[in-house]
Amino acid sequence: MPIENMKDNTGGFSPAARIDAHIKKKRSFFRSTFIVFLGMLLSRFLGMLRDMVTASFFGASANGVLDAFVAAFRLPDIARKLFGDGSLSVSFIPVFSKVYHQDRQKARKLLTAVLTIIFVVLCFLIFISEIICFIGFSYFEQSNKVSLVSYYFAILLPFIILVGMVAITSAALQTAGHFTFPAFISAVLNVIWIFALLFAAPRLTSDPAAQGCVLAVSIVLAGLLQLFLLLWRLKQLGFKPEFHFKEIMPELKTVFAVFFPQLFGLMSVPLMLLSATVLAWLFSGPAGTTSLITGNLFLFPLRSGAVSALYFSERLFEFPQGLIGLVLMTVIYPLLSKHAAQKDFKQFGKDLSMGIRILLIFSIPAGIGLMMFANRLAHLLFQRGQFTAEDTARTADMIFWFGIGVWAFCALPIMIRAFYLFDDIRTPFLTGLFSVGFHFVLALVLIHTVKEKGLALSISISAILQFCLLFFLFAKKHGHIDFRGILLCMIRSFAAGVFMFIATAAIMKTLPGNDSLSDISHIGLGGGIGLLVYFSVLKILGGDELSKSKRRGL
Repeated sequence: MPIENMKDNTGGFSPAARIDAHIKKKRSFFRSTFIVFLGMLLSRFLGMLRDMVTASFFGASANGVLDAFVAAFRLPDIARKLFGDGSLSVSFIPVFSKVYHQDRQKARKLLTAVLTIIFVVLCFLIFISEIICFIGFSYFEQSNKVSLVSYYFAILLPFIILVGMVAITSAALQTAGHFTFPAFISAVLNVIWIFALLFAAPRLTSDPAAQGCVLAVSIVLAGLLQLFLLLWRLKQLGFKPEFHFKEIMPELKTVFAVFFPQLFGLMSVPLMLLSATVLAWLFSGPAGTTSLITGNLFLFPLRSGAVSALYFSERLFEFPQGLIGLVLMTVIYPLLSKHAAQKDFKQFGKDLSMGIRILLIFSIPAGIGLMMFANRLAHLLFQRGQFTAEDTARTADMIFWFGIGVWAFCALPIMIRAFYLFDDIRTPFLTGLFSVGFHFVLALVLIHTVKEKGLALSISISAILQFCLLFFLFAKKHGHIDFRGILLCMIRSFAAGVFMFIATAAIMKTLPGNDSLSDISHIGLGGGIGLLVYFSVLKILGGDELSKSKRRGL
């Protein structure tokens, strides 16, 4: 059915017919939720498979190719989060949804305008970036790491345009009630990435650096295919471009006025990862060589492979961040939105406090699990092919230090969106800007003392600091935060975590072996018993958040 012909047909129906329509609407909601969940699950699975194949194919530190590729891919990856999960989607969806349900022709104009602005602005920025890349691989020798990153980055830059347009078209389809294509579109990138490494690159060349170029081209082609499929679906639904923008200028201004202040709020952790990648790339090199920045004054504080170890460890902490944080956000955000709209600030504070307590209950053991199983996870997932035992140890070290901040990574999006519901964009912006700057300075210090582990540790500390700042500022500005309940929940969760650690360590000590099968048994049996002990001790200590949340309808 064309988008412009989709109308509400329940008006004027009998009560029985309205009940039937309500049931159908509820079924449609659960169906849409199930589709999104399946898409997310498939994306996570294929993403992990993609990383396993990539690690096996290139290795972390064998020839510096993967470091260069990850450094070049970091900006397109940040753009994907910025447009798809970050500030642009958060600013675009509410405005587009309101216009869409009022005037479909105006909605088409708004969608066309946003896509056009993204395309034109990014084309200009990428043109400048391509010139810089040309200087990079022309000025430096071909074997130099600046030259290699410049090659990969020059190839990958168009992917940023495609990522932005894919994110906005996906958001438009979801607003129109069509979830299947947006839910599964990320699988296209992962499948093509895996195909490029397993089949295309080995057959086209044997040079690792050239194989990286094949992968970069494949990623751009995947972005083109993603955009084509989404635009094709929009066309099926009756969408056609409308290039008359005068009527929707107020809505456009609203979208981009909100977009920029939200940048350092929602995107603070990805921006920390970007700065950590830059630092890892600038300050790493073969053992005994001098720094790219300081010349002959200092040796590189980090060794080659630091960028790759950061990337693979980051991918693992994103699992609990995505599953725990996203699931809780899906459940609690509609409730918080309702309380904010009704100006019921007392109930808002109660539900927000309870949401944070539930999040702590699940994210604290997740972080402890990452820290305890860091070596086993890195060995099981990555150590094969070109990925050596040394690469595994380096990646495991960074997984461990990311584990400290898992609870903060999960809690930040909820805390930031709580401010947005009160139309307070400035506070998350300033705290995000401060935390990113604090991370950068701290990382610079730590890489010269604890080496590459300092990159992960500085991100965890900065995320915890940002959450604490937001939490206390929210309580000061808006009140109704249950300090006592949250503090007791945190103490109980950490106490239960200690017993979980002891029980898991005891189980792991009795289990032999260092192969993949023993990794699975350690993680499965040790983790399972550890969680059983954790929730048992939590209940003994009086942790009743889950039962209370059921009574509240969370």
